[in-house]
Amino acid sequence: LGIKCTLFERENYLNERTRDWNFGIYHAKPQLDECVGEDISKRITANLVDPIRGLDDKSVFPMIHGQTGEMLKEIPTPNAMRLSRSKFRALIADVLFEDDTSATGNLLVGADGANSRVREFLLGKAKAALQPLALFGCGAVETLSADISRKIREINNLYIAAYHPEGANAFMARKHLPLLTLCCTANSQHGVVHNVPDPDKPETWQWMFSLTWPDKDSPTPTGPKEIREKWLFHAKKLAEPLRSAYLEIAPTATIWCDRLAEWRTESWDNRNGRVTLAGDAAHPMTYRKSFQQAMFSCKG
Repeated sequence: LGIKCTLFERENYLNERTRDWNFGIYHAKPQLDECVGEDISKRITANLVDPIRGLDDKSVFPMIHGQTGEMLKEIPTPNAMRLSRSKFRALIADVLFEDDTSATGNLLVGADGANSRVREFLLGKAKAALQPLALFGCGAVETLSADISRKIREINNLYIAAYHPEGANAFMARKHLPLLTLCCTANSQHGVVHNVPDPDKPETWQWMFSLTWPDKDSPTPTGPKEIREKWLFHAKKLAEPLRSAYLEIAPTATIWCDRLAEWRTESWDNRNGRVTLAGDAAHPMTYRKSFQQAMFSCKG
């Protein structure tokens, strides 16, 4: 649009945070293309978690019964893609600015994430605070043995969702090359391929694991031992091969765990049009739907 602006980045260098994940792009691909421009849009396919697989107009998202392993439904997701957060940031980041003590401008757009300092400035600490949900979410990125990797890939070469009647949701996805998502709800687990250094060596494929379950009152698990105990408790309920996948990584993986939260958007005083919010600062939500909504918001 030709609007002169300055970007202030929270991190000191690209992908300073070591925690990585990937995200899906389904119905929001046209909006993404419009936001990033033609040049970056053409390069996105080469930065998929599985660039060799490419896009498939017959792609489906399998929903599996987490307790029995029965296929519940295959949802059509033509040309669905998954992108690594770190690789996508590297693709769109042209310049990073060093932090400074002060800056002067005509308009401040706070796009500083779910725990936005700009939102706190506009609304006050209490009103701007995230609102905890009755859900916990755990995640990890790890490799699997070749045998289990192959078994998961046989279910679907992109992703899997597994829904357990007790409430858990599991999701798995490959990190960079093969991609798989395993999801289970009420208890939910999912996994997605996150990275595939060598397509012929399944033991090198990195998978993104996710595990969510409902819990209103318990404190957030802290420390590797307590988090691992929660992980094992829910993983043992899963049908094969998800059960084996989640149990195999438990002893060695770095597993993060948080209580999920949101902030229900309300009006704010924009200081006579000089301060506003965008992205997660304006409408933080759980990670199941945030990227799709973000693309529609940007286009709007």
